[in-house]
Amino acid sequence: MSQVPGEETSAAINLAWCERNGKVALKIDGWDRAVPADLGGPDAGDISRRFALLTTEALESGRDVNSVPPIAGRFEVSGDALFFIPRFPFVAGASYSLVARPHPDAGADAASPIVHIWRPADEAEPTAFVACIYPDVAVVPVNLLKFYLQFSEPMSEGRAQRAIRVCRDDTGEPLEGVFVPMDPELWDPTRQRMTLLLDPARIKHGLVPNMEAGYPLIEGVPFRLFIDPSLRDSRGRPLRAGAERRYDVGPEVRERIDPRKWRLTVPAPGSLDPLQVEFERPLDYALLQRCLWVNGPLGTVVDGHGKSGPGEGSWSFTPAEPWLAGTHQLVVDRQLEDLSGNSPVRVFDRDMTEPDDGPPLTDNVVVDFLCESG
Repeated sequence: MSQVPGEETSAAINLAWCERNGKVALKIDGWDRAVPADLGGPDAGDISRRFALLTTEALESGRDVNSVPPIAGRFEVSGDALFFIPRFPFVAGASYSLVARPHPDAGADAASPIVHIWRPADEAEPTAFVACIYPDVAVVPVNLLKFYLQFSEPMSEGRAQRAIRVCRDDTGEPLEGVFVPMDPELWDPTRQRMTLLLDPARIKHGLVPNMEAGYPLIEGVPFRLFIDPSLRDSRGRPLRAGAERRYDVGPEVRERIDPRKWRLTVPAPGSLDPLQVEFERPLDYALLQRCLWVNGPLGTVVDGHGKSGPGEGSWSFTPAEPWLAGTHQLVVDRQLEDLSGNSPVRVFDRDMTEPDDGPPLTDNVVVDFLCESG
């Protein structure tokens, strides 16, 4: 066992990999019953207060042990053993650390034993790669709010802050403080898309970080986003290769999305041709996948498939059944955003010291269109 500097390691606690309910779990037994005291039937809340499973890498970062977020999962007691079942699979080739906090009756000076266990590495060749980096455009606004990294396979977490960086394209100089610290990282349910959120406090006018440091990006100064291959897939293997993308930086965008400015190409009734929608500016890739739909003449949702177009500047919808004649509705969820976080409801990057630029919307936006024979 390795030991974290400044912490006591208890040899009394034994950790072992096992299978529980069809999942790889961690079995915990052999602790000194005085530290922590006998479990003797504690409820789930008590167990989670007494034990925490962390990544050893996060623990060795120098942060206080109580400030390191634990691995998502749950503890279960069975007989004389305690089991930890993770929400997401353990990462091959990673080290984990169990913190066993003293019983409340043990006194203020009681130590918190920390025990480490290594998950065997997967020796297979790396296969995961960065499939796409969004926004999929050449020029982003200086008040850009998000990036999305789409991976070919499910990924593990905990390495993004060290593996992702942003540098000026002209000098190679790193741009510091670009992202909100990702703890925990922001993954979609499939763990194939990671969201990188630029610091909103540096984007919103009127907030102190914006006034002192300005936008995270610099208008007119191109930059590159780099992804190091040290990011790990769900089996603990590094990426097949790193990735990067270059962007130019244009002016800020500070106005609401107005769907009534969009251009619609309406299909004929009886056809399976797609409805084509062209936006006045690029929109948020992830939100586009769920924030637009079509209602038919009877007011019910039309079954079909929608997808965003190149550069997130358009959207098309292909119905599962031929279009009916009559008035349809393109429904725009009020949560839809552009690249700067502006929605139909509000301007994200508005001056926080000034009133909003108009009455807020309280519902989704509806754009009528007519399917009729030519």
